[in-house]
Amino acid sequence: MERLDGRLAVVTGGGTGMGRELARQLTAAGASVALCDGSADNMAGTRALAEAEAACSGFASGPRVSTFVADVADEAQLVAFREHVTAAHATDHLHLLFNNAGIGGGGSFVLDDRSEWEKVYGVCWGGVYLGCRTFLPLLLAADEGHVVNTASIAGVTPGANPYNVSKWGVVCLTEGMYLDFAEMGANLSASVVCPGLINTKILEAERTRGDRYG
Repeated sequence: MERLDGRLAVVTGGGTGMGRELARQLTAAGASVALCDGSADNMAGTRALAEAEAACSGFASGPRVSTFVADVADEAQLVAFREHVTAAHATDHLHLLFNNAGIGGGGSFVLDDRSEWEKVYGVCWGGVYLGCRTFLPLLLAADEGHVVNTASIAGVTPGANPYNVSKWGVVCLTEGMYLDFAEMGANLSASVVCPGLINTKILEAERTRGDRYG
């Protein structure tokens, strides 16, 4: 996608960290952004920063920013977010989908409670899968589109914990989507991002989830 001005992007996990920076860079490039996150307060901070970037962007199309509180592990909430996007941005299509939301977590498959696995897996894998499913019709309706799924370096390194396993799943899903889109001739593609350690709120969140996380 050579130009972003006039395009519409959805960013999950848009309240802090990578999601916040995505929103800032997208609006600076002229794209409108629809954010979702579990925290309305965090998104308010992102929205203010993104709207400041939009005001300085110089694009006549006037990038817009909208926010919606949603848990990406809950399909009904993602569907409600999709309805918000189409109404708030008066559109029937979408150009960019950033499945960025994620949480950290570890624990032994054998020794630790399964709830930890299911919580992390529900957000880090389920949120990406459901995000793709929910927004695919809008992406296919656009003249061109791209899905960007956030995995992790943990997704390409061994680790018997829910975070590593979920990120491996994101890598495999995205590679499969890329091939599927190419085979069907859709004007749509997919990429996976595997960052290393980044000092975002995910680390702060981990420190508050129990002594065994440090």
